[in-house]
Amino acid sequence: MGHGVQVFCAVKANPNLELLRAVREEADGLDISSAGELEQARLAGYDMAKVSFAGPAKTHDELTKAVQAGVGCISIESPHELTACVEIGRRLGKKSNIALRVNPKLLNRAFGLKMGGKAVQFGIDEEALAEVGGVVRAALDHLNFVGLHVYAGSQCFDVAGIVEGVESTLQIAREFEAQSGLACETVNLGGGFGVAHGESGRELDIEALAAALAPALRTFQEGRTRRRTVVFELGRYLTTNAGIYVFRVISSKSSRGKSFFIVDGGLHHHLAAAGTFGAAIRSNFALCNLTRPDAPRTLCSIAGPSCNPTDLLGVDVQLARPEHGDLVAVLQAGGYGFTASPLLFLGRPTPAELVREGGEIVLGRRARPASDFN
Repeated sequence: MGHGVQVFCAVKANPNLELLRAVREEADGLDISSAGELEQARLAGYDMAKVSFAGPAKTHDELTKAVQAGVGCISIESPHELTACVEIGRRLGKKSNIALRVNPKLLNRAFGLKMGGKAVQFGIDEEALAEVGGVVRAALDHLNFVGLHVYAGSQCFDVAGIVEGVESTLQIAREFEAQSGLACETVNLGGGFGVAHGESGRELDIEALAAALAPALRTFQEGRTRRRTVVFELGRYLTTNAGIYVFRVISSKSSRGKSFFIVDGGLHHHLAAAGTFGAAIRSNFALCNLTRPDAPRTLCSIAGPSCNPTDLLGVDVQLARPEHGDLVAVLQAGGYGFTASPLLFLGRPTPAELVREGGEIVLGRRARPASDFN
């Protein structure tokens, strides 16, 4: 895209170590949300200066580890976090690299899941930004001010909606610089690029988005002797097509005119595919019968093993009719599967994760029985 734009991969979407290693040469950095993800970034070989740490519940210990590690940017979500970073910087004799996360006034209705523009746990309200900026300015002996961070929401398919959010954030940065005298060398624009999972047919036109964003990004760089860094942090958008979730058909039944196939996978392994993770409206992921892809198609629902009516990996889907023992796959399942699921629910083994890179398949994570967690 140019114009100083970088793309960070959000570890929360898929923290598989082999996957993070595989994308290391492609991503400009990582977005993390805990000390555990910080350690995963280290194990994957990332430069800590290219790591951004966001999240509303950073503990004092996590902030200390981030400062000690030299994390490139800690997104400050509250005045409390700012005070903690000042104290840590003073105690360690090492400055914290911080950005202020802003909860904007604008409620961007183009985003399916809205994370700003209302009362939320994320960031500092835009109307309080000038006051907090004064605190930052007074503490520069212990802080490096990096810039601002705004994450408006998730699952946006509307180019105009994303552009509106970006333009709003860049204007917030300009106004903050004028009021505070602090320079925003980096502006994290969040992400939220929409990803459809096969049934809806929706798709974000990324080329149209790049063209539409270019004027605003170009203007934001004008008159600068040093180019600003503009960051998009993407999770679902980068990882969705990186994986499939495979399970086995165990049983089948009819109930009041509808066909059900019962499988050994479900919401305990892939909460997003069951439609219960960050979904305003349920949408089926694409399914494929791996064992009998050419079998006659049938209208059916795919039910997981739990005594929970929401444990459905497909509702009234057309699928090549499976037989007992067949393997069925959820496609476009690389994001928010293992990492977002209640893995110990039901006491079943966690799924093994295989990673394919350059024609080679490696075990990215072994299956573990519930007893491993005792």
